[in-house]
Amino acid sequence: MAHALHMMCKVLTSAFLICGIFAASASSNTYSFNFDVFTDNGIYGEDPGLRPYVVVSNGEEAIVDFTFYNMSLFRSSVAQIYFDDGSLLGISYVINSSGTNFAEKFPGPGNLPSGQVIGFYADREFTIGAVNPVPSNGVNPGEPPEWVKIRFDLTPGANLEDVVSELYTQELRVGIHIMNLPDNSSESAIMIVPEPATLSLLAIGAAALLRKRKAK
Repeated sequence: MAHALHMMCKVLTSAFLICGIFAASASSNTYSFNFDVFTDNGIYGEDPGLRPYVVVSNGEEAIVDFTFYNMSLFRSSVAQIYFDDGSLLGISYVINSSGTNFAEKFPGPGNLPSGQVIGFYADREFTIGAVNPVPSNGVNPGEPPEWVKIRFDLTPGANLEDVVSELYTQELRVGIHIMNLPDNSSESAIMIVPEPATLSLLAIGAAALLRKRKAK
């Protein structure tokens, strides 16, 4: 029951965030998604203070960017990132912020740990990970925020809207492996995608809120 309530809170948080982006910055072509931990290796996997997220945006023509952040309230490191794979053609290149060091050749598993439990299988060509020392080079919380950006080439004719559509249909899924939690456990998480009905209701509410603000 506790896990179900926690999952609902995460989904609603993600849905409100996405609705806000759709309503306030649709012209910028950016979409933000949270993650839900599906493993149970320690006491921090369901802690609401664990807050990794990804921003999906236009890079260039036939390019899409996935930029990963970690706004957690306690020690944690987004160490590996996996894609299961939709219209992504392949990694164009990886851009690291100060404090991160990710590469396509990295120590660690080629698939999201425990991913097979949820039917998640990533091709090694669609994965990156922090190089040694892994926790230090992963995406850690702090100021200024650390991040890593993965720039993907798309299959011919595909664009950002196709990628976002595939995220909602789960033809494309994104997983992360989080290490160095305060109890020294690690967890696997999958991107949260709100149900269409929930998203529609929240979008209506967000639009009404914007109209109310403009009327003031």
